[in-house]
Amino acid sequence: MIISFDQLQMVPLEENIDLSPFSSSNEDLNDFLKNDAIESQEDLISRTYICIWKDRPVGFFTLVTDTIEVKLIEQKDGIDDYAYQKYPAIKVARMAVDEEFAGSGVGRYSLLAAIGKVHHISQEVGCRYITVDSKKESIGFYLKNGFRLIKRYENRKFPPMYLNMHPILQRVGRK
Repeated sequence: MIISFDQLQMVPLEENIDLSPFSSSNEDLNDFLKNDAIESQEDLISRTYICIWKDRPVGFFTLVTDTIEVKLIEQKDGIDDYAYQKYPAIKVARMAVDEEFAGSGVGRYSLLAAIGKVHHISQEVGCRYITVDSKKESIGFYLKNGFRLIKRYENRKFPPMYLNMHPILQRVGRK
């Protein structure tokens, strides 16, 4: 089943949201969402957003601050004469879709919502890159959505990837 984006809504995680129906294929992500995400927010470590379809949680993502080394960015994605060794970034620290909704568009909607949230934040504090430490089985999803794999670390358990938001925003600004 494909779900139209206009049927989905992204909301900040709050204690009153019933997460019990949510079940992704990854028990660690399920455990984080149901047992640790609220506390992590209260400790100002991360922010989690829930994708809702018909009052049911069907996906989520969690954002944290990050940096990415200048030397790991492909030259065409970098800034000439940047004076620092690291760029500011925001990481999609966790992201999952309920197993029942895999392939429905919820993952893409959630990723686009995360990119939109990072864009909004970058208007306040400046942030050019989105990072993710991808599960091996998710690399194709992120590549298809514009992320680049950091080749040096592609054999890690969770290979790091990044998205340069600057060219995206330039294209959007031209429309």
